[in-house]
Amino acid sequence: MKKLPLEIGQELFIRPLGENMPHKAKTQIVGARHGEFIIIDEPAIKISNRLIIPVGEAVLCWFLHEGNVYRFESIIRKSLEERLCILEYPLDFQVESLRRHIRIQVNLETEFKIGFREQIFRGTISDISESGCKLVVDSITIVSRNQRIVLSFMLPDNRIVRDIEGIVRNVLYDRLRMKTEMGIQFKGPESELSKISSFCQFCQYFKV
Repeated sequence: MKKLPLEIGQELFIRPLGENMPHKAKTQIVGARHGEFIIIDEPAIKISNRLIIPVGEAVLCWFLHEGNVYRFESIIRKSLEERLCILEYPLDFQVESLRRHIRIQVNLETEFKIGFREQIFRGTISDISESGCKLVVDSITIVSRNQRIVLSFMLPDNRIVRDIEGIVRNVLYDRLRMKTEMGIQFKGPESELSKISSFCQFCQYFKV
């Protein structure tokens, strides 16, 4: 059985199977056991300000992970205390890539600044593409989606990318391991983007 890349706190979208209504519910993943079940916050589909209809048993689910959309059909087995539900683990699922550029696995020590503050933080870029990267910080670092970020790091080809500006597109806090993961979209300047583009194209050509 293939394994879904589930993470605690991940947003999950749900709609009833067989329903013609376009309405959907948004919930969060609370926990999971591969091949058995997924625990989520109890979802509800909001029809109006006054009417909220609980999701039925048979559902279509989807979530976004590292530039891919994962879709699967499932059944909500039962409700638990504290407004939680058990979702049946799917036997199969579909994956659709939203990325224009392939991510390359790296391990790059990075210095960065958040917003327009002068404080310097340190982290590690774990994957990179021409359009963005994943930044991992070994602490809980408070940052908001769509916030400005400026990074400096050395590429494996020894070229230095200095003060490249980006936008934080998503944030995941792992309080158990005390880590923060950020998905970042690069914005410029062009001189630094070209260094990254050249490196990524080299890796793709030679299948590094």
